[in-house]
Amino acid sequence: MKILEVIKKIELNSNCKIVKRHTDYASDLALPKDLNYFFSNYDSLQMFLDKPYGIKIVSSNEFIPTSKRLYPEDDIIWEELEGDISNEWYLIAESEQINQYISIDLSKSHFGYCYDSFLETHATPGDSQIIAKSFTELLEHLYSSKGEHWF
Repeated sequence: MKILEVIKKIELNSNCKIVKRHTDYASDLALPKDLNYFFSNYDSLQMFLDKPYGIKIVSSNEFIPTSKRLYPEDDIIWEELEGDISNEWYLIAESEQINQYISIDLSKSHFGYCYDSFLETHATPGDSQIIAKSFTELLEHLYSSKGEHWF
């Protein structure tokens, strides 16, 4: 399913709120085409926030390395994360009240892959499950779950 088809479905659902962008978007990062399309045209997306597993797709202003969102600057974890593959994982979605985060990989080897970045298991080998191989696929999974379960 193409990104436009998924977004049109989401727009029609009253339990989802999508806000169109009214300013130009530019990024120094190389982004997957579907994510670049989303950030170029939309400012935010909230899905099923009244449900147990409601989630928010972050805005382009909140699109930062996931580790920077999860760990304070002076945390000891930064020594362990030096050179780690997760340094190229960016926060794409969050459900803050239950410490659930989703990252998208901008590395060349797994460009666009989305990972479960639950606070307790983020960047832990074997525990950071791939949940989608593209941003579009991630939106499809989140939408089809209707906020009743993850992915």
